[in-house]
Amino acid sequence: MRLEGTLRAPGTLSAFWVLLGMQLARARRSWRQYIIVSSAMPSGIAILLRAMTSHPGEALALQIISGNVVLSVAITAIAMLAQQVAWMRQNRTFDYYHTLPVPNFAVILAILVAYLLFALPGIAVVLTVGALFYGVHLVISPGILPAILGTGVALSGIGALLGIASRDGELAGLTGNLVMMAVLFLGIIPSGRLPLPLVALSDILPSTYGVRLLLHLLTGQASPYVWLVDGLMLLFFSVVLFFAVERLSYRVG
Repeated sequence: MRLEGTLRAPGTLSAFWVLLGMQLARARRSWRQYIIVSSAMPSGIAILLRAMTSHPGEALALQIISGNVVLSVAITAIAMLAQQVAWMRQNRTFDYYHTLPVPNFAVILAILVAYLLFALPGIAVVLTVGALFYGVHLVISPGILPAILGTGVALSGIGALLGIASRDGELAGLTGNLVMMAVLFLGIIPSGRLPLPLVALSDILPSTYGVRLLLHLLTGQASPYVWLVDGLMLLFFSVVLFFAVERLSYRVG
């Protein structure tokens, strides 16, 4: 009752902070594993691609680094979130949240932000490894954080929908990993090197716009126009996907 009163009085924003605190408390024993998972795979892929290409060139190097940063976000926003949502639905954990005056998307966002907080050290590792192994200069600006958050929110809608649609956490993990790999390959490979059907597919993935925005940020060329176009696309995907999550909320619980 005390928690419910806290949620009712200040509104949705305060409710979100309470939900976020609950998710951070849940993850206090496994945060080390989250950091390892979000950094090991993207860093390993970046190193592997560097070992396979003798002279990748600066443009391709930056594309690979940006793609692996988004992969680190996708691991949390798609694979881990899908598995967590499926597990919560399977164990009827959402029944508890339905007793609180908060929308489903606030619960999803709280889970996502908790995961992203643990993914930030892994993203820093990816950027460091990429700069060292590819020998490129990266411009680290404050705009990277909202770009990562915007990409994570857009991708988390996909993760939440996979979790809702899957019958259990195991299936959600498998489908989440498949989608995550699509995000990886379509994010790392420049669109000019993709066949036309895959170019069309990349245009409907939020990760494409997240990679492009990060690419401009890391080169110091993120103009207001880039923020407007890619930022609005990420916002569009976020709204559409979370509207779908809210509409399908009857399947949660």
